[in-house]
Order: sequence, then C-alpha cells, then structure tokens
Amino acid sequence: MPPLIGHNSRRTPPPSRLGLVCDDPLLPAKRVAARLLCAMLRRGQGYGVKGPTWRQGRDKHPPTRPRDAKAAARKLVKRLRKHAGGDSNLLRIAAALSRCNRRHRCLHPACPQCGGRALQHLMVRTTGRFLHANPELGPWRVLSIILPSRLGATEIEFAEAWDRYAALLQQAGLTRGVFGLDLSFNEDDRRSLPDVERFEPHACVHLYGLAPAAEVEAAVPRLKRLVPATDAVRRPVRSTPFDGDLAAVAYSFKPDFVRRQTILQDKQGRANPVRNTRDRPLTVEQQIRLVQALERAGLNGRIMLLGLSMEAIA
Repeated sequence: MPPLIGHNSRRTPPPSRLGLVCDDPLLPAKRVAARLLCAMLRRGQGYGVKGPTWRQGRDKHPPTRPRDAKAAARKLVKRLRKHAGGDSNLLRIAAALSRCNRRHRCLHPACPQCGGRALQHLMVRTTGRFLHANPELGPWRVLSIILPSRLGATEIEFAEAWDRYAALLQQAGLTRGVFGLDLSFNEDDRRSLPDVERFEPHACVHLYGLAPAAEVEAAVPRLKRLVPATDAVRRPVRSTPFDGDLAAVAYSFKPDFVRRQTILQDKQGRANPVRNTRDRPLTVEQQIRLVQALERAGLNGRIMLLGLSMEAIA
C-alpha cells in the first residue's frame, strides 16, 4: 500500500527572493540577518545580468558587469598575496577570493563578486520592489550624513560607525528608511596652503540612503545642529529629492571605494581658486585596511534598516 500523502508531507519550496516588510517604526535600527543574505547569495541571487539597471557616477556609466567583478577579484587577490607580508589572515582571504566561482561562492564581504556586486544588486532589487509595492509610504528623500572620525582611531570599524549612525537617526526622529554605510579615504591636497591650514588624512565612514520625505525635512535642521560642519567636511548633512532613480539606492551599497582628495581649482570668473574634490584609486595600504575592515563588518555590516525587516519570500 503506498504511503498516504497529506498536506503537511509536501516539500516546502525554498525561498526564492528577499522582501522588505514594515515593522513597528518605534523599534531601533536593525541589521539584516547575515544567514539570510548568505542563503540568497548561495542561490545565485545578484550574480547574473538580469534585474534592474541604472546609471551611476559623474559620467553616468552602467553598473559593474560580472566580468568586471571577476577581474577586480583577480586583481585584489594578486595585491593581497604580493603585499601580505606574511600575514596569514590576508593570505587566507586571498585564497578564499581566488576560489570564488559559480559553483562555490566565497561569500566574503570584501569579495568584489559576493560582498560587492551581488550584494549591491540584491539590495537594489529588494528595495526597488518595496518602493514600488508601497507608494503610500512616499515620497522619499535621499539623506547623506558624515560623522567626524574618532580622534586617535587607528582601525576602521564599521560596527562602531553603524551604532553611532543608528543612535543619531533615532535622536533626529527618523523612524523608517533603508541606509548603507560607505567609506572614503580623505586627503587634503591643497599644496599651496600651509600645513596648519590643511586637515590630516583620515578614513571616513558615511551614511547614505532613503527615508520618507516628511521625516527627512523635519530631521535635517536637528541633524545639522548635531553634526556641525568642519574644515574637513564642509557639508556633513545633505538631502535631495528621490525621483525613483535606482542609482540612489545602488549608491547606498556601492562596491567601489575611493581616495577623495580636496584640491584648489581655478574657475572661470573667480579671482581665486575654489575648493573642490577629485577621486583617486586606493593605495595598497588603504585597500588592505579596507579588506580587513570589511571582514570584521561581515556581509550585513553596511546595511541599516529603520522600521523595516528583510524576509525570505517563497
């Protein structure tokens, strides 16, 4: 006699995508579960060419292609092995990244394929679906905040920055939003100025993301009082309207990090040079510090949700 097949004996299909759901807006900020992100990446989410596209950067170039992420991973592996200096941890990371392929993903947060391109595409796709499915929560605004670096800090700690930004958003009265942490290495290249008028080189963790427009407009004056301008960061709090372009979401979780130099630049119609910035590639020392910081942070260490949770959807 064949076994009876009941309703509960059917095999439950594995989750196929991520979804954002609304939580109690009074709850504190939360991280996405690392186990959930790993499960989705293991299923191949974010690695292919399907899904949303956008234009990014000043020259409006398309997002990173899979082949570009692979090339970046190979370059990073070579750099780590060449400059590890016998550091077993760096050599271990290089070995993990070198074995990352379609059949076995390393899931390392510093991997240009996993923690870079795939995670960014996963977050853009999930956030885009949420915004489309919940128009009543809009309109939204883009919010950028740059807290000053800790005096005397020698290590880059995304976890510490995450806690500081989470407390700041709550203090400013924000209750819902999707944010990511970015990092830049800032240098003062205004060589015509005396040393005492130039700021010291430093690594800076930024917060960038989306929140309801009404909340952002009410919070910006408070944030500007809480985060005053400095010579190193002239505009620590910025807000712009969100027009639905997914490039803003993609920037929140961008996989590329830069060395940002402050310069003096001649401008037509101005008697004196004006202050500007330019981007340069990371040095070897900066990239190694970044890899170490990303490993400490983990896959979920740069993602911050306010009044939202991320769940697996069948």
